[in-house]
Amino acid sequence: MTIRLAEIFSPNMHPIDRGLRALIGVACLYVAIYDPSLIPNALVSVLVGVFGAMNVVSAMLAHCPVYRLGGIRTNSAPE
Repeated sequence: MTIRLAEIFSPNMHPIDRGLRALIGVACLYVAIYDPSLIPNALVSVLVGVFGAMNVVSAMLAHCPVYRLGGIRTNSAPE
């Protein structure tokens, strides 16, 4: 059984989902990097930054690995 990389990373996110994910990711990155006074704990600030970066990357690729594990697709048709 061979699985192609294109099958693993096929888009599974709707454009609205991507937009919301990008906005949340940018907001988290802003809070973690440019305004760390909002989160006094350094570890939590780093975790928020990593969460934001993961959301931005996921929005750019239109693929969510958690959706894949759960068998969820928010886009209308497989591409």
